[in-house]
Amino acid sequence: MLGTVPYALFALAFGAAVFFIVRALTPRDLSLEAAAGTLPGGVESAKEAVLVHTLRPVLAIFVPFTGPWGLEPYRARIERQFVAAGMVGLMSTSEFLAYKLVMALFFEFMFALVFGWIVMGTLLPVPLHLILMLLGSFFPDFWLSSLVSQRQLAVRRSLPYVMDLLTLSVEAGLDFIAGVGKVCEKAKQGPLVDELSFTLREIQVGASRQQALRNLAVRLDMQEIRSFAALLIQADVLGASIGPVLRAQSELIRTQRFQAAERAGAYAATKLLFPLILFIMPAVFVVIFGPIALNFIYGNMVLGG
Repeated sequence: MLGTVPYALFALAFGAAVFFIVRALTPRDLSLEAAAGTLPGGVESAKEAVLVHTLRPVLAIFVPFTGPWGLEPYRARIERQFVAAGMVGLMSTSEFLAYKLVMALFFEFMFALVFGWIVMGTLLPVPLHLILMLLGSFFPDFWLSSLVSQRQLAVRRSLPYVMDLLTLSVEAGLDFIAGVGKVCEKAKQGPLVDELSFTLREIQVGASRQQALRNLAVRLDMQEIRSFAALLIQADVLGASIGPVLRAQSELIRTQRFQAAERAGAYAATKLLFPLILFIMPAVFVVIFGPIALNFIYGNMVLGG
């Protein structure tokens, strides 16, 4: 085993050298960075992850292998998640598939080779190799889902304030387009303001207000935004005033947010039950019943002696 360790270290050093050479020679596409942060399919508001940025040269090597893969339904779902996460233009579906392949190999190497061969001195069974590769391939999906959830949470937090500002702007005499422009100008920058700015640009370049609102609901993929877009589309079709609709929607969003906070508080007690039983209750039992048990054991020994 000790004789194979130098060969493993040499392989690691050789792989690291090849990696950094390829990274230095791989050109970066700077056209997306100069595109004002937007693309026709959605908003680019997320920053490239450090791990993805570091693995760019490796992904470029595996993209020619993952490009011919079909998987059209899966690619379409990943594209929708890219839009919802604000990652339009940061990564293609072929690069994401290459990322999955690289992470599968990384998990295989780190856990199976390093832990099994160097630490335990033996090779792991084949089913465990497959499980490790499967877990590694699912890591990018978990990462992308977490980005979508974080962005939706940021939108949900800023939605009541943006709705109030939009309502005040419309009730002050501005039309809907001017009100959205005022919100984008005055509100704090965030994912929701970025999406509203993109919606405003869609309307300015010729899209109808109804289509722009539908696109907004599709991009964010949130129930609150879908309800907001549906109410505005219905008011536009019926010719109703938008001000009362926006105020009613703002009150509804605040009520839903308060109810969500109450549900989270109720779930907190349930979530605390498991660590309470697993960690706190044994310590309490030791403190309470420990002296009694010691007195019983050592007391019997003294009496018996």
